[in-house]
Amino acid sequence: LSMYELPPAEPISVSEFEEFAYDRLRLLSTIELARAKGLKGAELEARIRKARDEFMPLSPTGLIKDYYSHFILRLAYCRSEDLRRWFLQNELELFKWRFVNNPPEDRAAWLRAKGLQYEAISRDEYEEIKEELHQASPQPPSPPSRPRALHYKVAFEEVVDLVRQRRVYLRGGSAFVPAADLVSIVATARPPRLPLPSPTSLLASVFTPPPPPLSHKADRLASFLEGLATQYVGDDYSRPRSGSAVSLADLPTVSRRSFPLCMHNMHAKLLETKHLKHSARQQFGLFLKTIGLPKRLSCEESTAFFRAEFTKKGMAADKFMRDYGYGAPPLHRLGKRQDWSAMSCGKIINSSTPSIVSSLLGANAAAGEHHGCPFRNYDEGQMRATLQQMQVGAQDVQYILDKVRGQHYQVACGKFFEARHKGSTLIETDLGGINHPNQYFEESQKFFAPKDEAA
Repeated sequence: LSMYELPPAEPISVSEFEEFAYDRLRLLSTIELARAKGLKGAELEARIRKARDEFMPLSPTGLIKDYYSHFILRLAYCRSEDLRRWFLQNELELFKWRFVNNPPEDRAAWLRAKGLQYEAISRDEYEEIKEELHQASPQPPSPPSRPRALHYKVAFEEVVDLVRQRRVYLRGGSAFVPAADLVSIVATARPPRLPLPSPTSLLASVFTPPPPPLSHKADRLASFLEGLATQYVGDDYSRPRSGSAVSLADLPTVSRRSFPLCMHNMHAKLLETKHLKHSARQQFGLFLKTIGLPKRLSCEESTAFFRAEFTKKGMAADKFMRDYGYGAPPLHRLGKRQDWSAMSCGKIINSSTPSIVSSLLGANAAAGEHHGCPFRNYDEGQMRATLQQMQVGAQDVQYILDKVRGQHYQVACGKFFEARHKGSTLIETDLGGINHPNQYFEESQKFFAPKDEAA
């Protein structure tokens, strides 16, 4: 257990810096997905344990990785309130899991070391009041052989909320708090801490000697930290993997059947208005480039595709090339450190904040923008109407809207997939939600492949 009071001071390499950050991001993303799916109790514990063992094992190397990676992600996720909230929620869930699953003796020693005077009840005291504890606590009692793992004696004024909810047993001015509830008190406690250094000195502390300003290492780390919150750490969708060939002529049919809502929306708006702004062209074009078109969508094909649509309302071809033709070639250019792979859901969600006007009106479309994640950018009325128009059932609509309200956009997209692919159980699998538009497309192609072959 650690409250991460002090940043690490020992040097690590740049490659370790990046590796540690990616592994913690994978761990926290697993926790976020499990929370979004509503997993609780043994299911949630098993999911976190599996991810912990894979990404932060209980080994000397794993413990070092755990400590460094917390501070690395703290740097990356301090840039906005949304990012801070995401980081804190999942770090808190990880801390709770570790606290509850620590051996009782180690837990008690840790509490004493932190100056938190919470006394585990004795075996005799447990036997005396076990019926009252069982009535007050929502958890069933454990065997008498493990009383210290169950309840702690806490001054009742520290747990007023639990007292109000009648979730603790009171006696003699003390509340007997289950370990599962005590962790919330511990996690939000604020013991005296030494002040943290500034982000600049914190970053410098992991290098010896610190890289000089504007050095290639400093530039690399600055770019890495800036993009970490939108970094995709799942399967590689830079190349088509479904094995199915999709031609440009098939796009209207494939869009209705197998595109995620974000891509379907942009394709529909392109056909309707014969225009997409730069951000939408980039997001949609990168997706088209990797969904399995023969030999992938080439630069010339990409330009021709958008030119054909843009010029249907009277725009001259030379005007298109002059004003919009610049957008296609960069999607196919391999820059020195530029990533032109299709955007992941995380990148789409976190980099598509609606404008002020759009936010007031509830949708990017209000400003003529159609990029981004509809589950994030649409208001509830617009989302409900869109889902109903796409023949999503009322029960599924309500589930999706509930997840959207909780900001679990990728799980909402997973339920949208299930609603559009009757009989699929994406939410029940380890995937749980959609992490990449190409994942949605690939899973959809797999779903329809047997039906297409039978036809």
